[in-house]
Amino acid sequence: MYFYILDGTKISPAQFEKAQVTLQGLLAQFRISGEMVRVTSIRGIPELVELAAERGVKTLIACGTDDTFNIMLAYLAGRDFALGFIPLIDDTVLAKILGISSIESAVKTVAARRLEKMDLAVIGDNYFISQVEFGIASTKVKNMGWFSSMSSLTKDYYNLKLRIDNSYTMDITCLGGTVTNSRTTSSSNSSIANPTDGFLDLMVLERLTRMDVLKYKPDIAKGVMENIPGTSVIKCRQVEFLEPRGFPLNIAGRTFAKVPAVVSIIPRQLRMIVGKGRTF
Repeated sequence: MYFYILDGTKISPAQFEKAQVTLQGLLAQFRISGEMVRVTSIRGIPELVELAAERGVKTLIACGTDDTFNIMLAYLAGRDFALGFIPLIDDTVLAKILGISSIESAVKTVAARRLEKMDLAVIGDNYFISQVEFGIASTKVKNMGWFSSMSSLTKDYYNLKLRIDNSYTMDITCLGGTVTNSRTTSSSNSSIANPTDGFLDLMVLERLTRMDVLKYKPDIAKGVMENIPGTSVIKCRQVEFLEPRGFPLNIAGRTFAKVPAVVSIIPRQLRMIVGKGRTF
């Protein structure tokens, strides 16, 4: 049985209603209709996940934004659902990772039901399958012009203290970096940004020369820091940010935690419905 959680809390009413009508038609067309429930002020995502469990649902589909899916993850409580995602807005990070380009392609993906066991990443009370960014990373660089990029990527730097796998401590001076489970861009190295390998990839970006900025700004904007000479790539299962206190840690441009904070991985925790065009 399919159980669809529709969340319009961060979508305009007109856009949400249009998307819902489109979704209902496509679900009927592909014969994967099920119970469809809406997030309301009375019944939020936690209550709807609990309702799905009580009804013996096997497949749980988040329909809305990336936040819809991430909030749903936080309330699974170890239950063994098969999970899917249908974006009701354009240009979501999760849709790109999973190989989904539209509502229609998402419905086709759910109907095809290709499952992958994926790692689940955790930061504080937040669960995610993408990546944490710190300092200057892809989300910031995408919005920079060449002049501001030249200034920031050659002058700005941060001093951080990290502990890796409760084993050793690093004092680093860097522009920024990522702690990656998966991301919107595939890597030429299949071991990087692979959310099925049980590891996080800590990538630390060193300060750049002006020539490096000109050459590698597109790679930084795409998040493929491993292509930039001098970038450190560390495979690990836990990254603890120790200093400086209050330093922001972001997911998709939003601050989800501040230092001190721990990012860790739970291997192969999710049974996820994925598309052919996924980035891993």
